[in-house]
Amino acid sequence: MLYVEQLFKSLQPLYDQPWFPYALGCIGLLFAYSIFKTLNSLPKLVMYPIIGTTCVIVCMNWVYNRNEPELITSIVDAIAPFLHTKM
Repeated sequence: MLYVEQLFKSLQPLYDQPWFPYALGCIGLLFAYSIFKTLNSLPKLVMYPIIGTTCVIVCMNWVYNRNEPELITSIVDAIAPFLHTKM
């Protein structure tokens, strides 16, 4: 755990750089692509429940914390009365 703390402390000056969010976005896209390729090699009976469960967890997290993207706020507003929220 000490190594992780040292890593984050050494990366702290990068957070203020204007290119940093784009670099994280590119790394995230590469990670998502590799996960997709890995799941694509699995049988469809295994792949679809994993993808569906991940989507449900992300959506429920958005409803609970109300930190969804602005594009889908109206959809989350319709779902929110039926689920628990932090607020």
